[in-house]
Amino acid sequence: MRIVPFDPRRHERGGFDCGHAALDDYLRRYASQSQRHHLAQVYLAEASDGKVLGYYTLSAASLNHGELPESLARRLPRYPVPAVLIGRLASDRRARASGLRIGSHLLIHALRQALRAADTIGVQCVIVNSKPEAVAFYRRFGFIPLTDDGLKLYLPIRTIKRLVEGDLD
Repeated sequence: MRIVPFDPRRHERGGFDCGHAALDDYLRRYASQSQRHHLAQVYLAEASDGKVLGYYTLSAASLNHGELPESLARRLPRYPVPAVLIGRLASDRRARASGLRIGSHLLIHALRQALRAADTIGVQCVIVNSKPEAVAFYRRFGFIPLTDDGLKLYLPIRTIKRLVEGDLD
């Protein structure tokens, strides 16, 4: 398995099934449009035969100062905080059943990409709007809830740096 930038001319997406129609539909119908219009960068996990095992999207985002936990907010200026958004992250059901840990590999790749971005532009954290069933997955990587329902989570860049120095894999 390897993780590569999405290429709509090369990647066959029709057989992808993560179990969430909206995520499947995004990959099939909208991923190339998102990239073409610079709305998101899409990365795919692919098998050696080129089959799509999973994907994620990254885009620029910001958080309002008031959305941050008080412990973080008091150390930052009172204007929007730059962030990287993992807009979508999905793995094919068959790949999940095989125990390949596609979601973990994709998330680690996304965090490393965010770290690269933070070396170039101001990025304070990575944020994700999780599905309820995926919250525990993100929490295992240290993501912290931003909202009362626990579905919007963040991970500070400095935490990602510490994780990488400890080798995320």
